[in-house]
Amino acid sequence: MTIHGKIMALAAMGALLLNGAAAAAQEPVPKEGGILRYAVSDDPANFDCHAANHFAALMRLAPHYSTLLRFKPGSYPEIEGDIADSWEANPAELTYTFKLRQGVKFHDGSDLKAADIAATYDRLTWPPEGVVSERLETFRQIEKIDVVDDYTVRFKLKEWDESVLGTFASPYNCVYSAALLMSDASYPKEKVMGSGPFVFDEFVSGSVWKSSKFEDYFREGQPYLDGLESYTMEGPAVVNAIQAGQIHTDFRGVSPQGADRLKQSLGDGISIESGPALTHFLVTFNAEKPPFDDERVRRALNLAIDRWGGVKGLGRTTEMRYAGGIFLPGGQFAASDAELQKMAGFGTDIAAAREEAKRLLKEAGQENLSFDLTVRNGPPIVVDFGVFLADQWRQIGVNARNVVVETPPWAAALSEGSYQVIIDIYSALREEPTEQMTKYVSHDVSARSAGRFTDRELDDLWHKQALEQDKAKRMALLRTFESRLYEKSYSVPVVWLERIVAMNAALKGWTFNPSNFLYLDQSSTWLDE
Repeated sequence: MTIHGKIMALAAMGALLLNGAAAAAQEPVPKEGGILRYAVSDDPANFDCHAANHFAALMRLAPHYSTLLRFKPGSYPEIEGDIADSWEANPAELTYTFKLRQGVKFHDGSDLKAADIAATYDRLTWPPEGVVSERLETFRQIEKIDVVDDYTVRFKLKEWDESVLGTFASPYNCVYSAALLMSDASYPKEKVMGSGPFVFDEFVSGSVWKSSKFEDYFREGQPYLDGLESYTMEGPAVVNAIQAGQIHTDFRGVSPQGADRLKQSLGDGISIESGPALTHFLVTFNAEKPPFDDERVRRALNLAIDRWGGVKGLGRTTEMRYAGGIFLPGGQFAASDAELQKMAGFGTDIAAAREEAKRLLKEAGQENLSFDLTVRNGPPIVVDFGVFLADQWRQIGVNARNVVVETPPWAAALSEGSYQVIIDIYSALREEPTEQMTKYVSHDVSARSAGRFTDRELDDLWHKQALEQDKAKRMALLRTFESRLYEKSYSVPVVWLERIVAMNAALKGWTFNPSNFLYLDQSSTWLDE
């Protein structure tokens, strides 16, 4: 199946659900009970969803919280109400009005009402001093939040931007208690208390996170599981633990070799699903530090990377499968291969591109360029990617020293700009340009952008495409944005991943999808044991 075919298949998952009594009879009835055990690569820096910037934190926190909207289980990418019972969009008045479910309880027994939604989104949109809102730029269009009554909340926008609706479904937007926020706006850093399907029990740093079923969860009959246990581990240890039956899965995924090994050893005892992931690796140049403040140097390093040839080799042994730009290759917003190949860094004549790269370096006086490439010591493929880049640049006479660091100093380098060149990883929640482009606009516009550059032309294009209702015109704006980005080479995408999730065959009810961030609350998951 082609990548386009895989993407279409993922998008059509919900449509494949059969209707009628006969079809319903074929669907297995979820069993109650059991403890779901799964791997998570890292411990969270703290317990605040709003400040989290890594899927590992969400894998721990999502089961404890509800959100205003959510991606519907079994029907990716359809959105449905979570706390919201219904909603009304009014473009003329620039408002979204949400009617909330009644009877939703927090884990402390208090009722969840409109004031809690308003307090949560106040915190996300206008964080008080000392509070971090990691996705602040996604709420830039919110002008005002009104509590209409106990179960109605209205959002007034500055401009009509349809992408805003999807932000309400982000699992990072955990709904917090207004009463607790009033007493301490930073309480979520240390206290886990939401209205989700599972109640927090215990966390042992570097080891295990435990939770148990919330008996008063508002979705009748759910959750099916008695509890969850997530263990801190990654790499070969994950496959070993799945094979030994110690854990059921790692929802992030496993390597191709790991999947093959599990299939060979466990046969029908393992279920494997795969498809294009909304995750790509990119390289970012610090435009504040010479010589990377010189566009010629950045563009030379961009031109030297053989993306199309590289994925042929990388894809045989790793999840690095697809060459692509800033949008999911083959997806609804991506440039075609023909369009992409006309842009800087994506041509198919690598020999010519590397000659141009050498010319640019000579012109910039950087023929013997040497620098540190900061690499996160996370999944092994990140280190592999660093080795790949160093080899690509070696072929134009550039010496890139791979400096492998643990996640905290890597994250600090990204946020503080204390690097020369750095490998970055971007995992998107959904296919939505307004969200995905925040990685590639000016640093003072988006905290997600690590390139330490200012480019108001890119910022303007980002803003215009968000408001453009005509599909063809919006696509043209996206192509113009990409063309300028790759030419300037502040941050450049290189390779997109394949997601391969291997699950014990007893694990049921979880929805495979291209994002690392969805369906992690485990409300629909059950065990056939």
